Amino acid sequence: MPEAGPPSDDAPWAAFAAAVLRSEAHRRGVELAPGEPVGSSTNPDDVALGDDLLDGIAASAELDDEETRVLALVVGIDLDPGLQELVAALQGHPGPRLTLDTLGTLLGGGAVATLSDERRLRSSGLLELEPGGSLSTSRVAVPARVAWAFLGDLSLDPELAAGTEVVALPASMMGEHDLVLVHGPDRVRRQQESVRALQPLVFLLTTPPADDRGWRVLVRQATVFGAGVVLDLADGGVTALTREWVERSDHLAWSLSSTYPIDLATAPRRPWTEIVTPSSAVTDEEWSAVFPDAAPPARRPTAEQLRVATGVPAGSGPLEVMRRVASGTLLKHATRIVPRIGWDDLVLPPSQERQLRAVIDRYHQRSRVHDDWGLSLYPSPGVVALFSGPSGTGKTTSAEVIAHELGMDMFRVDLSALVSKYIGETEKNLEEIFSAAHTGNYVLLFDEADSLFGSRSKVEDAKDRYANMEVSYLLQRLETYDGVVVLTSNFQGNIDQAFLRRIHVTVHFTVPSAGERERIWDRALGHAPRHDLDLAYVAEKFDLSGGSIRNAALTAAFSAAARDPHDGPAGIGMVDVLRAVVTEQTKLGRRPQDAQLGPWLAAVRDHDNH
Repeated sequence: MPEAGPPSDDAPWAAFAAAVLRSEAHRRGVELAPGEPVGSSTNPDDVALGDDLLDGIAASAELDDEETRVLALVVGIDLDPGLQELVAALQGHPGPRLTLDTLGTLLGGGAVATLSDERRLRSSGLLELEPGGSLSTSRVAVPARVAWAFLGDLSLDPELAAGTEVVALPASMMGEHDLVLVHGPDRVRRQQESVRALQPLVFLLTTPPADDRGWRVLVRQATVFGAGVVLDLADGGVTALTREWVERSDHLAWSLSSTYPIDLATAPRRPWTEIVTPSSAVTDEEWSAVFPDAAPPARRPTAEQLRVATGVPAGSGPLEVMRRVASGTLLKHATRIVPRIGWDDLVLPPSQERQLRAVIDRYHQRSRVHDDWGLSLYPSPGVVALFSGPSGTGKTTSAEVIAHELGMDMFRVDLSALVSKYIGETEKNLEEIFSAAHTGNYVLLFDEADSLFGSRSKVEDAKDRYANMEVSYLLQRLETYDGVVVLTSNFQGNIDQAFLRRIHVTVHFTVPSAGERERIWDRALGHAPRHDLDLAYVAEKFDLSGGSIRNAALTAAFSAAARDPHDGPAGIGMVDVLRAVVTEQTKLGRRPQDAQLGPWLAAVRDHDNH
């Protein structure tokens, strides 16, 4: 960046300002201090305006000759203390800035007209008017960022939106359009297509400002740079404010970038071209530019994920880097589960275990069946399983076992929390999840699937329409996702039939039998010491789910561990377990019958009473 400093005496705009003021001072007989102001001529017509920055700004803002002269004069005065003193003398009152009245005197009535609201000098933010007692006494001001640019400082205005980027292209890549509407799922692909299509070679990548002040800052910066603007709408659509500023700033090239096609009724009333971005998966060349020593993976990341990966410190392999990128995105919407349990930790009927193993077989044998044998990818290239049944019957545990067997981490998504009240936000969240899971090769567990996967409603209002759009989007995404998805539901009957047609394996979990409950109790208690414990009796008398049994086992273990050794034998006993069962059933709204507690009734009730 050039070092800022005072204007050069031979800067055309400085010389022009000096000549204009010297000429007026001479006409009025105002005496000048020796050597002030600078300028080699008292005749403004003898000063040829021509300066790289002034010419560039004039071309960018599409200024006519009169507007260019006004800009040169006002900037020259703003940057020269000597000229400011002369302005104060000519106007007969203190203050370094020209009034509209004085501007008209110096350059004629046409110069005043260049500062109307809709003329380019003000609509592009190059000059501002500070109010006076009347319009004629309003003062013409140069925004600080414009003044700094003329001093050689072309840094970004700090009032621009956080994260605003500047991109420059080689001359060979200049596009031909002034306004493009670009849509597609990947933000980086949208940016790439935008800068290829637009005419400038310098671009500001940013988001729409929230108010007129922010828009003025953005338009001013783009005008000074001669830059196009790529606006990431973040699926917020084209607001009335965005439309107004894109229309009025037609000297700039614009891209309106969004995930989905914008509503054309809201599009700016300017000629535009619509562009649909290509595949978001990175090419071999893009991958090699970041990881030159690694072959492109079978599961290609998106262009946006690869850009994020460039910020990961060196030292990790490509697989670790991409998994780190993917997990960071997923953790915004999901909980990571590192599988630590296997088949030996499951207690299920043989038929259910066979169904679970079918999920793994489908994943491992996809290449043979679809590629070698040529069978269709219907209903999707991945594996989608539905686990239904009451809470605590092993649905989540079974998904964890599958992830463990496949050597993958699992991300658990709470759909009830994911569904947003804001239009389009749910689809955006789902896209982020599926895209990240694809790159990281993770198992996706959608918990409480009823909240979104339930039967689609009759469209009676806008809310119903957008809810059905979310369901349709998810159906579409399940058809293209090539990983493992597990959906859980407490009531399979609530699932939309359109979803059921896209499910490869359905497993219904039931409350375990007495024999299965005994095995679950035994495994839940692990290696804890036991005393006079009849697990067959407990399993027979209490039809708890696996989750409730594990909760009760922990409660019994802590009770036994805290008991004074003098109060009885060490280890978990029947009273500890039965007390824990009573506690667990009370949570479920079920109070055990006295007969279920058998000979331990008095000891258990005595504990409850205290």
